Amino acid sequence: MFDGVRPFLREQGGVSRALLIAPASRFPANPDLPPGAQALVADHPTPSERSLAAGTAAQAFVEALQPNDRLLVLISGGGSALVAGPAEGLSFKDKRDTVTAVARAGATIAELNAVRKHLSSIKGGRLALATRAQTRVLSLSDVVGNDPGTIASGPFSPDTSTFSDALAIVKRLAPNGPKAAIDHLQRGVDGAMDDTPKPGDPRLAHVDYRILASPERVLALGEAEGLARGLTIRTLARNTEEDVGVLAERYGTIAKTGAAAGTLFVGNGEPSIRVSGSGRGGRATHLALLMAQQLAGLSGVSFLSAGTDDRDGASEASGAAVDGDTWSRALSAGLDPVGALANCNSDPVLAELGCLVRGPGTSNLLDLHLLHFAG
Repeated sequence: MFDGVRPFLREQGGVSRALLIAPASRFPANPDLPPGAQALVADHPTPSERSLAAGTAAQAFVEALQPNDRLLVLISGGGSALVAGPAEGLSFKDKRDTVTAVARAGATIAELNAVRKHLSSIKGGRLALATRAQTRVLSLSDVVGNDPGTIASGPFSPDTSTFSDALAIVKRLAPNGPKAAIDHLQRGVDGAMDDTPKPGDPRLAHVDYRILASPERVLALGEAEGLARGLTIRTLARNTEEDVGVLAERYGTIAKTGAAAGTLFVGNGEPSIRVSGSGRGGRATHLALLMAQQLAGLSGVSFLSAGTDDRDGASEASGAAVDGDTWSRALSAGLDPVGALANCNSDPVLAELGCLVRGPGTSNLLDLHLLHFAG
C-alpha cells in the first residue's frame, strides 16, 4: 500500500514523517524508504512484544501531530495483531490471552473485534481520538460487510459494539479467561470508564475514511480468470462465515452432485473454526483437508482454499489445493489425516503431500475458495 501511494506523495512534495508497520515478510532486508520514514516489524496472526512496540509508536506518532497537519493512514486486514496496545491498567498478556481464548472458541470476526476494542487503548476509534490532525484513511477490507469499524479493529472508526457486548462474548466463549480482563470489561459495563466512540461522535469529524478494495474484488478476479480459461462459472459461496466443518459438508455435497466438465465454482469467506489441540495450520488449510476427505474417490474434481495474504494461521502457507486422490495418498503414506483434523494440525499432512500453496498474496481480502470439475 505504501509503494502504491508513493508517486502521489512525491507529487505532493513528499512526506515529513512516515511510520510503516508490517510483518517481516512484507519488508525487504534493506527497505527503500524516503527520508523521515521508519519501518517497524510486528507479528501476525498472534500479536507479540513487537506488536506492542508498534502500537506504542503509532500512538506517539499521531499524538505528536498538530491540527494543521495532514495524516494519511493506510490500513489492511491483519492490523489488529500488528498494532497492539492494552487498555490502561491491563497487561498485554491478559489482553492477548483473552483474545486468543475467544478466537480458539470459534468467535466470529465481529465478536473477536468487539472484545479487542474494549481491551485496547488504540482500537475502536481510540487512535483517532488521540490526534487532532486532519486524517484520511485508505483501507483494504478483509471483513464481510466491509465495516470500517471491523477492519483492523477500527482504530480510526466509530464502534457500534459496547462493553456489555464484549463482556457477554467473553463470558460465553472464554469464561475461564484472565480475570483481570473480565474485571476490566465489567468496570466498563458499570460506567467506570468511557466506552469507545460511537457513530456520529463529533470527535471523529476530522477523519475521512475510504475503502479501496474489498472481498468482492477477489471474487470478481477469480471469476474473470476462470472465464479467460474458457470455464463455466458458478457460485460456490459469497462472504461465508460458516463453521469450516459445516462449510466442507456443503461444498462436498456440491462436489458429489457433480457438474459438467470445465465448470468452476467460485466462492470466498472467512469461515469460523473452533480450535482444538495445538497443531500447525489455519482455517484455509483445515478446510482444504476437510475437503480432501469429502472429495475422496471422486475423479476430476479439485478444490483450492487459500488466503489472499501469504499466511494461513500458524502455517507459513497461504492455503492448499486438494483433489479426489489426496485423502488416499495421505493414508498410503502412513499419515493420519483424521488425527490432523482433530488436532487442527493440517499443515504437516498437506505439506508432506505437496498440497500447500505458498504466496504470492500481498493483501488481505478474505479467503478464496475454488471447486473445479475437469471431467
